[in-house]
Amino acid sequence: MNFSWAEIKQSILGFWGKLSRPQKIITVAAPLAVAIALISLLYWASNPSYVAIFTELTDIQAGEITSELDELKVKYKLGSNGSAILVPEKEAAGVRLKLANSGLPKGSEFSWSESLNKTRVGETESDRRLRYNLGLQTELEATLKTLSNVKDARVHLNIPEETLFIEQQEATTAAVTLTLKEGSSITEDQIRGIANLLAASVKGLKLEDVTILDSNGNTLSDVLSEDNQPGKMTATQIQLKQLTEENTRKSVQSMLDKAFGAGKTIVRTNATLNFDQVTTDTVTHGPGAVLSESHTTENTTNTSPGGTAPGVDTNVPGYLAADGTWITSSSEKTSDTLNHQVDTTQEQRIKSPGDIARLSVSVLLDADSISADQIDDQIEKIEAIVASAAGIDRDRGDVIQVAALPFDKTGALEQEQALAEAARKERLRTYIEWGVGALLALVFLFVLFRMRSKRKQDAESLELGQALQPVPLAATEELLLAQQEAEREVELKLAQQKQKSAEEIQRQKIKESVDIYVQNNPDEVARLVKTWLAEEK
Repeated sequence: MNFSWAEIKQSILGFWGKLSRPQKIITVAAPLAVAIALISLLYWASNPSYVAIFTELTDIQAGEITSELDELKVKYKLGSNGSAILVPEKEAAGVRLKLANSGLPKGSEFSWSESLNKTRVGETESDRRLRYNLGLQTELEATLKTLSNVKDARVHLNIPEETLFIEQQEATTAAVTLTLKEGSSITEDQIRGIANLLAASVKGLKLEDVTILDSNGNTLSDVLSEDNQPGKMTATQIQLKQLTEENTRKSVQSMLDKAFGAGKTIVRTNATLNFDQVTTDTVTHGPGAVLSESHTTENTTNTSPGGTAPGVDTNVPGYLAADGTWITSSSEKTSDTLNHQVDTTQEQRIKSPGDIARLSVSVLLDADSISADQIDDQIEKIEAIVASAAGIDRDRGDVIQVAALPFDKTGALEQEQALAEAARKERLRTYIEWGVGALLALVFLFVLFRMRSKRKQDAESLELGQALQPVPLAATEELLLAQQEAEREVELKLAQQKQKSAEEIQRQKIKESVDIYVQNNPDEVARLVKTWLAEEK
């Protein structure tokens, strides 16, 4: 069948005119949605996902790698302002290996191996020393970059030539610039570790000659000289002081919040720490022990003639005076010797720095939270409880102050109102979302119901139109004759069913009798059936 353009157009317009407004919207929106989905799928399939193969590149390294990728005809994208290179995920591994074979990305122009292994014609000792210094700087930079919180590092060494006289020898110095990773920081111990690394790696370099900066120009190496400034607290000492104050404040604040409620009290602490390291040597002497003991006793007895009158007779040997007598003398000597070992006890105590020398605690209580007649009693109780919780020692000079003043609640009320308003808006938005969802569901159900009703009406109209179509006279007569013939056949079949012969009636009665006998005597029927089967065999 041939159709002209006018008939096709008329058919389309007729079909469009029969559609309701929701049906027209769905008829247009559905193909558009399918087309958009197909276009998006094709776009996604034709644009693969990219992954980064190198990050944190310098401009020179990025330029070398992109030139190589252009020669390899590999698609790539630049990210992070040109410091990162991304390639299709499926090609990432192969591209990385190809670039590695080409020696990319390249590091510094000077390396340790080049400095030691290569010798140039006409090179002087100064040139070789310069290449050695550059190679050492590169190796130190590579070592510093291995630190977890260091993104990049630059090292500059100043190593003067050695002289014959010590007083003319210049000091070796080093300067380090660190670029830390985003969100990270460096501690004092790490700064000292970096300085010790440089001092151990460079000949003649001392800790005080190392300067360390961050990327913002802040001097980090000041902590190396803080030990020589006794009047200045180091960063570690400040952190310890703040930690002590904060722990005391939190302990007291949490206790008061449980008693009076959050926001009813304010606690502030101030701690003075003693960072002096005290060494105490104690020597104690005991009674000792006896090592040796000796006792000596000596007795002596002498006898001599006594004295006589003066004269020749008494002085000539051999002559004795008539009245001469003998004189006897005796002596006794006793000595004791005791040797003792001294009992000595030596004790050394080293007192670690960081003890609390003085602690001050201030507590401010909201006067509106308690009645006026209980303020004094409450202040006394708070002083006693806080003194016990914070470890206040009056003999040490610790101070605790508690006062009750009305708080300014304007900011708190505004904040509470803002929170209530935000909660109200959140509930309103939730209700609106629920309402919109319910409305869309109702609209969808309504459109679906109207579409089904419209289809049903269209089907009924089509059937009614077909029934009301004009029929030719000859066709009408044929239909009437066929209908009459069909009616006669049906009447004849009904009459034949109603009229039964005597034989059919007798058969029906026999069948009913057999059915009744089978229901009443199933065993007999079974035995009879078995007999019939046996006879047939």
